[in-house]
Amino acid sequence: MVEKRQFPHHLIREIFEQPEGLRRTIEPRVSLDQGQVRLEEVQIPVEELRAIQSINIVASGTSRHAGIAGQFMAQELAGVHVDVDYASEFENRNPLIGPRELSIFITQSGETADTTGSLREAKQRGSRTIAISNVVGSTIAREADGVIYTHAGPEISIASTKAFTAQIACLFMFALYLGQIKEKVSQAVAKRYIGELLALPEKIETILASADQCEQLAERYHRVEDLSPGRRFHVPRTRYSLSHRHGWRSQTEGNFLYTRGGLSHRRSETRS
Repeated sequence: MVEKRQFPHHLIREIFEQPEGLRRTIEPRVSLDQGQVRLEEVQIPVEELRAIQSINIVASGTSRHAGIAGQFMAQELAGVHVDVDYASEFENRNPLIGPRELSIFITQSGETADTTGSLREAKQRGSRTIAISNVVGSTIAREADGVIYTHAGPEISIASTKAFTAQIACLFMFALYLGQIKEKVSQAVAKRYIGELLALPEKIETILASADQCEQLAERYHRVEDLSPGRRFHVPRTRYSLSHRHGWRSQTEGNFLYTRGGLSHRRSETRS
């Protein structure tokens, strides 16, 4: 699809490169037949991962939004407590971490100074470390105990697209991997999730095939500001926007409508 189109700038091209980036990131690491995730690059013994009691996810900018989604994933699939930190604040808050804790550091370039500094702090305190990076052989990939590469390809645009979605895929695969190690996820459930992961690139291609209609909707609604409703995994997505926008945690099951004036109730009842 990408080769046949002309793009006005790098951002649009990179949006269309997401399906292939996800294929390269996901397919070599999963087996649908066996219902398994394989993360040989992590290089932390299974026994140590099984003993992990909590996880710290540390990142900056868009990578931190991916980390917030990863927080939901790891807590649900692996049953461990997860904190998400700004890399710029991690070193300065005297993090109380040590053995039986895992710290995951996310950076597209692998050279973000705050993030690499935080990794060194975590290692000094005895935490096991994993890097998620888009650049093979980057500083953070070399220094972490293990690495999960996002094979999204070079990202030129300032606004992250394909690296962001690949980061979320890596976080989900790791959460599923850890859940299997801790025997929190059955093989049948793992197969279902892996099937959905493998189907994701084609589903995105289907959406991108309607890009012209999406552009028409954008022209109509691009001045609508302020609030975007979301629940669970979708809250960090609503916060990630090029315009001023608040990620709003919906307090009902699908009872909010998004309008030009903000949010309005579809029904009056709410859940506490």
